[in-house]
Amino acid sequence: MGTENIIDMESRIIEAAKIVFVRKGYEDTKMGDIAAEVGISRTALHYYFHTKEVLFDAIFQQLMDGFLPNIALVVDAPTSCLEKIPKIVDQYISMLQRNPFLPLFIVSEFNRDPKHLYSTLLKDFHRLETLLRLKTMLEAEMEAGKLKKYPFVYVVSTLISLAVFPMLVRNPLTDAFLGGDPRKFDAFIEERKQFVAEVMVRMLTPDADETYQNN
Repeated sequence: MGTENIIDMESRIIEAAKIVFVRKGYEDTKMGDIAAEVGISRTALHYYFHTKEVLFDAIFQQLMDGFLPNIALVVDAPTSCLEKIPKIVDQYISMLQRNPFLPLFIVSEFNRDPKHLYSTLLKDFHRLETLLRLKTMLEAEMEAGKLKKYPFVYVVSTLISLAVFPMLVRNPLTDAFLGGDPRKFDAFIEERKQFVAEVMVRMLTPDADETYQNN
């Protein structure tokens, strides 16, 4: 089998695994379930991915490979954090748009077995260095009075809630407010990127008197 065919089959398996993991949860998913979703035998599946854990890791590697390099370009750019925020919001929500399964899956897995999810995310700790650099930059600008001072968890949780919640309630939002048209939901999310960025920027912009006191 040629390299292109192998890569294509691996992609098909990963996409099928996402569907089955969301539907059944990690613990209840069997390799046979994933093989059936792809339309191949379990033996063929094991040729590409030996275990469910390896496949689970491959999903997160794919997500991180598609997200972190773009975030790194934003973080490392010679701009202020307030200038970086709209681009980070755009990259984050775009990643969710490409992977609509992710929010529901993450929430269900955190409720089911958070230690397993943590261990998966931390296997390649260097992948998180970009996010740690961003945290350091935000805290440094807060200390310098360039950003309104909040605990970092406030910033992260606000961004996640603004970006993720609509994805979690996609179907009722679409049915109740968008005429049941999935295309309108996609357009809504695209427009919402600017709204979320503006909320985050307003949240972190120092009040006038705070800026004066730090000058």
